[in-house]
Amino acid sequence: MPLASYIEGMKIQGRLALFSLCSCAISLSAFCQPSGRVLMIGIDGVRPDALQVAETPALDALVANGYASFDAMNDDITISGPGWSAIHCGVRSGKHNVVDNSFDGQNYFQFPGWLERLESLHPEWNTLSVCQWSPINGQIVGNSADVVVNTGSAAGAAQEVVNALENGDPHALFVHLDEPDYAGHSYGFSPSVLPYLESIEEMDAEVGLMVEALVARPMYAEENWLVIVTTDHGGIGTVHGGNSIEERRVFVIASGLGVDTELVAPDTLSVLGVAENCLGAMPRLFFQGNARAVVPEFNDFVVGATQDFTVECRVKTTQAADVAMVGNKDWDSGLNPGWVFSFVYPSGPGWKVNVSDGSSRVDLEGPPIADGEWHTLSCTFDRDGVARIYTDGVLSDEQDISGLGSLDVDGRLFFGADALAGYGMEGAVAEVRYWNAVLSAAEIADWHCSELTDLHPSLAALRGYWQLNEGAGDFLEDASGLGHHAVNEGGVWGSDEGLVVWDYGNTPRLVDVPVTALAHMCVTIEEEWGLDGVPLLGTCFPPTPDSCSEDLDGDGAVTVTDLLLVLGAFGQTCTE
Repeated sequence: MPLASYIEGMKIQGRLALFSLCSCAISLSAFCQPSGRVLMIGIDGVRPDALQVAETPALDALVANGYASFDAMNDDITISGPGWSAIHCGVRSGKHNVVDNSFDGQNYFQFPGWLERLESLHPEWNTLSVCQWSPINGQIVGNSADVVVNTGSAAGAAQEVVNALENGDPHALFVHLDEPDYAGHSYGFSPSVLPYLESIEEMDAEVGLMVEALVARPMYAEENWLVIVTTDHGGIGTVHGGNSIEERRVFVIASGLGVDTELVAPDTLSVLGVAENCLGAMPRLFFQGNARAVVPEFNDFVVGATQDFTVECRVKTTQAADVAMVGNKDWDSGLNPGWVFSFVYPSGPGWKVNVSDGSSRVDLEGPPIADGEWHTLSCTFDRDGVARIYTDGVLSDEQDISGLGSLDVDGRLFFGADALAGYGMEGAVAEVRYWNAVLSAAEIADWHCSELTDLHPSLAALRGYWQLNEGAGDFLEDASGLGHHAVNEGGVWGSDEGLVVWDYGNTPRLVDVPVTALAHMCVTIEEEWGLDGVPLLGTCFPPTPDSCSEDLDGDGAVTVTDLLLVLGAFGQTCTE
């Protein structure tokens, strides 16, 4: 039976059980219990847009039967340590003090995790934390849960939860699954990267096993379970830690028998027009994930320690991230030999050029360009002098590179990603021009937004010219006439489109996740705790003897009206 049908069947079964109990004159006060139970599932490094592309029947069933947002925000530091601290503690890094994966200076004493708060208030409740990434248990959870388990695989973590649900009496469980983060760092965080999608689908299978064990519990309908699923960060290229929307946008799902179905999306803030291209409208090659264009090995691009050269390109993107837009190097380290056009680490806003001989590096920085408009980026490399970068024909920075040795890798060039198909950008590249000379400032200014013709003063120094305007196929012509043709590897042809600017002010935050869990379990959220999050499903209140009397409407008799009041609140003890 499909999981969604099974969950819906359990809803109906719960309502029928309530009718049956009431027809037998069982006390209605049994349905006024002051708490629920929570299964919180954390899946590391899942981009919501990739989640929506992947085949995920288990997560889809939870979304169909609950609250969900694929536009939630990590509005703090997009690194696992701070992310999971927010998910557990309900506060941002300014309070829990975790800014990276070292956990140095953590302040969990003042801002403990949700499991520790449960244990201090209800030590009789059974709690479990199972993690594939052990620092969550080692640093955040500690010994605050009754059972703490670290596993080497997502399957092992899920099985621990299944065992607890089938054989124990748990009240609150947290489980961490890490595979998508591994895949993202290895292959790319993108909905266009197949291994990344496959890792998400594998995690969905583990979610399905855990939820099936949960809903099969004999007292499932009466135990008032809430299943929360979320992630700590997204990613761009093969990294995260910056401020791009791909890194900050996350998802939150909260599903249970008493949870109304709701899908929370951002509001439209504004719609920008089509980006103006001074070279005219034409097909453009867009890169995402690890897509790239490759110029095969040619001696014209071997520069050694002395050959001067200039590189120009036009770029359109909205993401200032740690990516390789144009270059010849492995961008895993700025000390790797070669050169690359990128952004200031980790997320701009300015663009940069990095150049290194393998032992020393030089970095030049330019202004922000990730605005959805076309920009011309240029860099001249005077090997016994200075390198200069220009933004739209205007000088932005210059640095001495006379001390650098050979910049060679293997004579290839790459557009959209680096030499190892990593650090992929999201955007378009066009008009890449490669010269074996240092162009003058006047030449760069005069020609930065003009089609290249035989009137260019340095035309004899042109060694490669890729307009990237073919509109179809994988053959990318070298218009210099020298035959240095490139190959498209996964780039998508398209045209300029208007840019929608979204307002995420109404969507959930990571700090809301533990507060929602505590509220569902009817823990009073004290103001002095100083939590940054809010409960997404309402504020829970412990029922008083009066509110849980059999005469719920106060008319002096137990009637059908009282039954309807119970039905209206069945499965939850919270009010919106």
